[in-house]
Amino acid sequence: MLKRKTGNLSRVNLISTSLAAIIGATLLTVTGAMGQAPAQGAPSLTSYTAPDQSAQAGVPPGWNVTKGAETVILMTGPNGETINLGLTFVVRNAAFQLGQQPSNGIDLSMPNSASLDQKFTMLEQWGASMNNKPDPQMKIASSTPIQVPMPNVQCGRLAGSFNSMTGPVAFGMLMCSLPVDTGGTYKVMFKLAQAPPNVAAQEKALAGAVFASYKIAPAMLQKKLAPHFAPPPPMQMPPSGPGGVGGGGGIPAIPDSTNSECFDLVVIRETPKYQLPRKCGGTAPD
Repeated sequence: MLKRKTGNLSRVNLISTSLAAIIGATLLTVTGAMGQAPAQGAPSLTSYTAPDQSAQAGVPPGWNVTKGAETVILMTGPNGETINLGLTFVVRNAAFQLGQQPSNGIDLSMPNSASLDQKFTMLEQWGASMNNKPDPQMKIASSTPIQVPMPNVQCGRLAGSFNSMTGPVAFGMLMCSLPVDTGGTYKVMFKLAQAPPNVAAQEKALAGAVFASYKIAPAMLQKKLAPHFAPPPPMQMPPSGPGGVGGGGGIPAIPDSTNSECFDLVVIRETPKYQLPRKCGGTAPD
């Protein structure tokens, strides 16, 4: 399954078997269900909180949580379904390379200028190459942008199909790509659901309910959104006035509280626009 290095909040450690879960398993089409209230007939969820208190989500009846740490919650269903919440890659802003091995906390290289469709396609192609498998023949059926009030952030819902190791699959996800940091890297993060084709359609409402239930602790979210290579701390300068020569400067190492709050509301919780505060692009009072 997809693994994370202990103590490294920002990256998923991808080794030769690490993308087998995505390449070898089928992905559930959940576009249109994400962020909506659970459809009538969707089962109730049991709240689960990761042992490190970094995240929580609702777990459907008969499902098991197989990982809960560093904002990632991975759960599996009785019919081969999998939902992976908080999956994150650290990416070098450079030309894409098949079979690239992780190093120095960076998973792979992809141009930040690529679209979300292209980035997910490259991730799947890279995963297949890591497992010595042919090109997965990715086909994006739909790609809907999500407006996030943070500069240079791409977010959207994707759905489509590709060829896995077990045959044709369908997928659905919510994906975000963050800005390039001072070290030339950026982060890509997912909420991803997957299931065999024979149960995909019937699990759509369930996946939407689980996606909407996912929450990240505010302090952990700020760390997750922070650059992989943080800029230098603000300079400490004497104050202006008698005995002083000016003020300090610099770029904060982590996003400000408004940015992380809006990302949480818009992307993590998928709050409807009419419930969003104006500072986050909605119509409700701040």
